[in-house]
Amino acid sequence: MKELIVVMGISGCGKSTVGAGLAKRLEVPFLDADDFHPTENIKKMSRGQALTDDDRWPWLGAIVQFVLDSHRQRMVLGCSALKESYRQYLGQRLRLKLLFLELNRQEAIQRLEARKDHFMPVSLIDSQLDTLEPPVEALKVKAITPVEEIVNVAVEHFSHSE
Repeated sequence: MKELIVVMGISGCGKSTVGAGLAKRLEVPFLDADDFHPTENIKKMSRGQALTDDDRWPWLGAIVQFVLDSHRQRMVLGCSALKESYRQYLGQRLRLKLLFLELNRQEAIQRLEARKDHFMPVSLIDSQLDTLEPPVEALKVKAITPVEEIVNVAVEHFSHSE
């Protein structure tokens, strides 16, 4: 079964940065879930509207299909994966491993305000925090930890969980 290491958390927690660093160290491809959003989802979020489950299912399905169609057996995915049901969906046909980057509201706002050229507005942080169902079985790391340290901890953890 193909393995997907999901670097998850709310917007601004560092999923893409940590995920890319982890993938490089593990010598596997990195996927950014944002790249799989249909145009309408991007437009909706850009307008400050939170996505619904109906918006998310086709997006998650596209990610799963991409991984299944790939010749690679292991990948790293940067994905919010906020609800347990989303993680269960991703894990139906893939062996899922989770790295949860924990970030509080104030830290998330500061990070998003500093970010340029991204579709996710600060106004959606509260809806993300309301939607978030923290995972029970995951490597949990404070997102304010230096990226290199997070990657080192994750490499150690996921190298022993193969």
